[in-house]
Parts: sequence; C-alpha cells; structure tokens
Amino acid sequence: MTPRVYVGAADAPPVAGAPFTLPEAAARHVAHALRMRRGEPLTLFTGAGGEWPSAIASLTRNAVVVVPQRHDAVERESARALTLVQAVIAADTMDFVVRKSVELGAARIVPVVTERSQATDGARLARRHVHWRQIAIAACEQCGRNRIPSLDEPVRWDAWLAAGLVAGLAPDAAVLVDRSAATGLAAAHAAAPADIVVVGPEGGFTAAEIDAAVSRGARVAHLGTRVLRAETAALAALALTLLDGR
Repeated sequence: MTPRVYVGAADAPPVAGAPFTLPEAAARHVAHALRMRRGEPLTLFTGAGGEWPSAIASLTRNAVVVVPQRHDAVERESARALTLVQAVIAADTMDFVVRKSVELGAARIVPVVTERSQATDGARLARRHVHWRQIAIAACEQCGRNRIPSLDEPVRWDAWLAAGLVAGLAPDAAVLVDRSAATGLAAAHAAAPADIVVVGPEGGFTAAEIDAAVSRGARVAHLGTRVLRAETAALAALALTLLDGR
C-alpha cells in the first residue's frame, strides 16, 4: 500500500511535475518513521480535496523533496455529512472514538463537556483538542480520506444545545434501535434537517441533560437492551447511519 502523507501545512499546494518540499513534520514521518528511500512512491493530500501521486526525489538530513505526478480529484467522503457530538471521555477511549469515527466517515466531530465527563480542565482540554486533530489527520492518511473532518473545540453541553439535536443515545432511551431495526435510526436522520448523532460519557447523560435535549427537539434512541460503552455506542451509531454502501 502506497503511504499517504498530509501536507496541509505547506506554504503552497503541490503542483504536478514541480519539486515539492515536504513540511517538517511530514518529512520527519517519511524519513524516520516510514524509512522511505529515493524513488519510492507516496501520495500527498492537503485536506482540501483530491490527492497527488508522487515519488521521492531526494532525502537529506533536513529535507525531503518529492515530485508530484498529477492531481487526482478523487474523493472518499460519505454521501451523508454526519456530525458526531461526543461527550469528552477518558483519554485513550476518546482518542479511539476520534480515530474510528474519521475512518467511518464522520464529517464533523464536536467534543462536549457534560456533568460526567472526565478531564474537563480548560488547559488540558486545549491540549487534548490539538492531540485529537493530529489523530484525525493520521486517520485520514490511513483510510484514504482527502478531506480532514472538522474538529470543534470542546464546548459545554448546555452551551451547545442551542445548535439543536437529531438523535441522542442513552441507556434508558425511549426508542429502540438495534441491528434488526436499524432503519429506525436511519429514518430519524432522514426526516430531520441535519445529521447529528450525540453520545454521552462513560456514566451516561444525567436525566437533566437528557430532558434539556429533548425539550430542544432531540430524538432519543438506543441500540438495544444492553448498555454499551461510550466508545462502542459512538461507533455503532456511526456505522448504522454511514455504512450504507455509499
């Protein structure tokens, strides 16, 4: 598989046939992590759409220069531009949700701070947001997406509610949506003005948080009789709504 390298931080986009110097982070990844050599192929993308099949022209201690062969206007985005609103959860599991939701095709990820969220200190959240952005980029490199999903800065649940909800997931939700009734969640999304899936933290939303969402038009659903972990619920909901063969 040809390595894919994100170069969105470059001063100018690649041009077919013209030598292109990789940004420092990308060059370090190619030379030291991937241990690539002169003449080997790689694919560049900027996050703005399309990709450039390329070959390495030279590697030095300080720079990696490649030559893009052409620009392919290929896209691998889902037909449904779905937003995942994910309550901030423990570090490793939140990283997992970001990575896998990008692979599944989420167009936007909104971290929200709820009553039962973990690690909600402002400075730490800011650092985690930068980290999640890097995870999203790496996931795009791996899965073939040429557009980096939007990753909002963390926002408190009550402050976000004004944006409206489409489908909420909670263990004690009123509408059953499981594998045998997957169209129930799909229909809820199709009938709504936006595609948004909301998933709570490890301990779930509080009753007050659910009531506040419902009062603003949330359609509350769950994925069966078992209580799923937060990261499992997020990926199951995304799979039900996104992996429809498109």
